[in-house]
Amino acid sequence: MFKKNFIYLLVILILMLNSCKKDDDVNIPSYEYNGKELYKLWPFPLGVAVPGAKTNNGLGVSNALLPGNPQYPLLKHFNVVVAENEMKPENIMPSSEGGDYIWTNADALVSYAEENSKRVRGHVLIWHSQTPAWFFPSSGSGEEKKAKLYTNMENHIKAVFEHFGGKIDSWDVCNEVVDQSDTNNGGARTDSNYTKIMEAAGLTGINRYEYVLKAFQWARKYANDNGGQNVKLFLTDYGVERRFPGQSVSKIDMFEELVNYLIENEAPFDGIGFQGHFRLYDHPVSQISDGIDRFAKTKKDGTKLIIQVCELDFSVFSNAKGEGDATKISDSKLEERLTDLAANYRAYFDMFETKFNEGKLDMVLIWGITDRNSWLNNHPVSGRTDYPLLFDRDHKPKQAFISLTEGRQ
Repeated sequence: MFKKNFIYLLVILILMLNSCKKDDDVNIPSYEYNGKELYKLWPFPLGVAVPGAKTNNGLGVSNALLPGNPQYPLLKHFNVVVAENEMKPENIMPSSEGGDYIWTNADALVSYAEENSKRVRGHVLIWHSQTPAWFFPSSGSGEEKKAKLYTNMENHIKAVFEHFGGKIDSWDVCNEVVDQSDTNNGGARTDSNYTKIMEAAGLTGINRYEYVLKAFQWARKYANDNGGQNVKLFLTDYGVERRFPGQSVSKIDMFEELVNYLIENEAPFDGIGFQGHFRLYDHPVSQISDGIDRFAKTKKDGTKLIIQVCELDFSVFSNAKGEGDATKISDSKLEERLTDLAANYRAYFDMFETKFNEGKLDMVLIWGITDRNSWLNNHPVSGRTDYPLLFDRDHKPKQAFISLTEGRQ
């Protein structure tokens, strides 16, 4: 009887131990190819944006870090993770000035990455969006508002690096600071509170980017002071990968002006991030290839800038096809769209491999895991049903995923 009970208890113990394993055994998908995870099939680091406790994109709470969540085992296919929202200012900053920072969800991602030998990319330190209102001073003279803003910026950057030190591989220091319009002298984003405060302080033209320069200076200082000497610092934006049709001066040109401004002013930044929010039929791979080539030539202190594609996804809706306001793709069109999406992902990854081998591209990150939780379901059109990622709404691999495995070893 004792022996029988002992065997029973031993079996229970083994099952319990197995249930505590990391991301290599929880509901393991049966669609591994060549016995390898996806990131092992490509030479460049391959990352993914991880939804967290506050990420729902209008579709309900979805915390991919919980082993019971069906997205959790899919993380095995990536060797870099970035928080979709959990490290943005509004999610870690106190709700009012002087309060305590909230690190719980961001720490969960870092701990997960450490336990599973994955790198972490930090997103984002300075951004005009998803930042508490108190952060932007509204009273006083222009110079007083700028001085207060700079105090808030420095304190925030200092707090982040004092907390994480060198645990995070790289950071988006400043995100989306360039305007969409080609008529804006100097290029600075006009709807940004940062730009408005710079202008209130009398700064004009390219000098409105002074806060960007300051952000990189503080990021480098506090990274170095807290064991993060090897942390890479990035300037990121969308729509800067190619020239917009019909514009004499496009966003890519204004972005290049900013990059040159930072280099001329000895900003301690390491590279640039192309967000890569593309539309299936509207962003030819050749144009993005040319954009990478254009910035790959840029050097700072004799060293080429690091280039990453940091928020890749492909909406299956096309502005060129008159679908800018559409919310649904008809069943008759969907199969063709998904087939084209698969071919497009493969064409892009083949291009990325070439750029990586040429030393022009450092890393690629996909912005989300499954179609169910993609931010594109609510942007730019609320209530849209989009299909931009590698896994479908039931967490199964799409043709796009399979296309990235074919012929790979």
